[in-house]
Amino acid sequence: MAPGMDGALAGSEAAELAASFVEESLALIEQANAALLTLEADPDDREAINALFRSVHSIKGAAGLFDLPALIHLVHAGEDLLGAVRDGKLRVNAAMVDELLAGLDYVTRWIGMFQAHGALPPEKMDIARRFAAAYRARLDAIAPAAATPGAGPEAGPEAVPEPGVRHAWAEAARATLAGEGAGEGAPDTAGVSVEYTPDEGCFFSGEDPLRVALATPGLAWLDIAPREAWPERARFDPYACNLRIRLIACADRAEVEHHFRYMPESVTLAALGPAPAPEPESAAAPAPAIVLPPLAVELLEAQRRALAMPGRQDQVEDIAAVVRNIAASCAMPCPLGVDHADAARVSAAIAALLDATRAASLPDAAAAPLPEGGPVGGAGGASRGEAAERTLRVEQGKVDLLMNLVGELVVAKNALPFLARDAEMRFNSRELSREIKDKYAVIDRITRQMQNAVMDIRMMPVSDLFKRFPRLVRDIARKQDKLVRLEIEGESTEADKNIIEALAEPLTHILRNSLDHGIETPAQRLAHGKAETATIRLVAFQEGDSVVIDVIDDGRGIDPEQLRIKAVERGLIDAERAAQLADAQAVQLVFLPGFSTAETISDLSGRGVGMDAVRAAVERFGGAVSLESRLGQGVTVRLRLPLSMAVTRVLTVELAGQLYGVPMDLVVETVRLDPGAIRRLKQSEAVVLRDQVIPIARLRRLLGMEDVATPLESVLILRIGPATIGLVIDDFGTGMDIILKPFSGILANMSGFSGTAVLGDGRVLLVLNLKEIL
Repeated sequence: MAPGMDGALAGSEAAELAASFVEESLALIEQANAALLTLEADPDDREAINALFRSVHSIKGAAGLFDLPALIHLVHAGEDLLGAVRDGKLRVNAAMVDELLAGLDYVTRWIGMFQAHGALPPEKMDIARRFAAAYRARLDAIAPAAATPGAGPEAGPEAVPEPGVRHAWAEAARATLAGEGAGEGAPDTAGVSVEYTPDEGCFFSGEDPLRVALATPGLAWLDIAPREAWPERARFDPYACNLRIRLIACADRAEVEHHFRYMPESVTLAALGPAPAPEPESAAAPAPAIVLPPLAVELLEAQRRALAMPGRQDQVEDIAAVVRNIAASCAMPCPLGVDHADAARVSAAIAALLDATRAASLPDAAAAPLPEGGPVGGAGGASRGEAAERTLRVEQGKVDLLMNLVGELVVAKNALPFLARDAEMRFNSRELSREIKDKYAVIDRITRQMQNAVMDIRMMPVSDLFKRFPRLVRDIARKQDKLVRLEIEGESTEADKNIIEALAEPLTHILRNSLDHGIETPAQRLAHGKAETATIRLVAFQEGDSVVIDVIDDGRGIDPEQLRIKAVERGLIDAERAAQLADAQAVQLVFLPGFSTAETISDLSGRGVGMDAVRAAVERFGGAVSLESRLGQGVTVRLRLPLSMAVTRVLTVELAGQLYGVPMDLVVETVRLDPGAIRRLKQSEAVVLRDQVIPIARLRRLLGMEDVATPLESVLILRIGPATIGLVIDDFGTGMDIILKPFSGILANMSGFSGTAVLGDGRVLLVLNLKEIL
């Protein structure tokens, strides 16, 4: 348990705290990665430098709550290096960015290990030391003589001063300790002197400096003083720690080092030999009159009032600790010492401290109240003037459950039109049918509003997805000695969280293919009259009920003739079919399973799973992918997915007395045609509709049913990818919202159907997968 955590947390509290640490740390690492890439492009970007330093510092502070010494050691070493960059002593270059990114990669892995196992293997400290040494080498190169104990990545227990080193103040303190006789055998016992300077923001990382100091093994002498002069009242910050703690511990050195293992950057240890024999007592010189600040006077008065209140006798030790701290921070001798104090001694000590202050020097004794938020050095809530927090963090599972319940409500709502029909047809009550329809309209409006509200909660910007790609592009480009600039547009475009997550893998495949196959080397680009640095654009926007993402590069493009040859060589299509393909159709061959133009297999390409995997992943979520190539100029890959997958809009169609569902986003229009308008061309049928020839397919034949003659043909005009197709059915139904349930178990691999849904009257609706059927 880290210092400052009050005892062992309950299991649920510890798990909640750990989960929060993992989530926040991973977000901070992403911010640090982005800032590093910005700095690599512009080393003078002060905002990026400050953002990077803040992210790393926050990770270190949060990790201090847990037993993660290797992680803290590595992050602290990186923080020291970044501190030199922030102070202008070092300038960021590509090699430094490589080292820092590699360190952050290890931190990411270790956070994953902590999430899975609750701890890190001890051998991870070796890795942390290697990174610390590398970062330290850069610091030593600029100021080899300036290294001080506790200031570098090797500070703390791994780099404490040798036993011969002494703190200048320690011998005088030891003599005082011997004179007071604090602790049997203390004057003759060797120990350790500790100088502990807590970080200014230590309270926000769970560190309690006073408790840490008081819990030091073998504590024999303690001195607490302000690190800097206290600011005036208007600038006083009760949440900023301004302490410098010195102490002597009569304990084994290793034990003291272990106690301070979580704050190595704030602590220096030194060996302390036996103190000299105490001098004969002499009359103490009168202590000089010291002026207490008004705030200290207020605190002392408050402690005296608290001590006088009934029922406060069990808090005497706490009040005594406050009095000692006030005396130490004002550099005044405290009559209490460090041993146990009763109420009478504490009251007398408060009176003595107040009496030692010259009344004439304290015109502001009746000062204003303490700043809101707690005592000096304490952590508390925001001031009353600050706006209340308007963001509520909710577990995703709860939002998903709410969405599922709204979906079930949609299904239940769809039962009302059937009920209205029954009221009119079976019970001959038009008035009841009309009332049901009126109520249905109200429930339908409320349900849609609820559905939209929950969908808005699940919506997230694509920036959460895009922020991982600058690092990917940079690393692959450096590995291949290519110069690539990634431009991102439309980061604020929003889509359902599940859709955003589904896009991560396809976009990664596309970018890797673009970098490996599309982008040329600088020499090749210059030879073709292009800029030395290639550009990849990642563009997102909403179009209707879809989110569209384009990946555009200005590389060499795709040669359709080469694709034809490769497809024939690999047996994917025959030579006759390949020769019939137009160039725009030939470039779509990259989506065939097993297709690849790479001559050799590498960690980037050549395995024939890239663009095929992209298409499969996108279509699995109801989307579509297309590709457009400009030979010598570049390629554009477009992904189109629905904004949400929670509720699906379908058009019901009738076939042999059974209802089927057709995804509404495929339907262009519905028409009824005279059978003579459909012309037969060899084995195919087609119709001319508004001067456009549209091929015709019959759903009965596709599903293995017999044809039936009808006076008029009911035809769905569908757009599937770039093609327009007419599908003949028995009759049209109505449009409705459904909760699509994919097949499972032995039906999981059933082809031709996307899944099932329950209708309002209890019947099961089969939803057709027309992309597969046609």
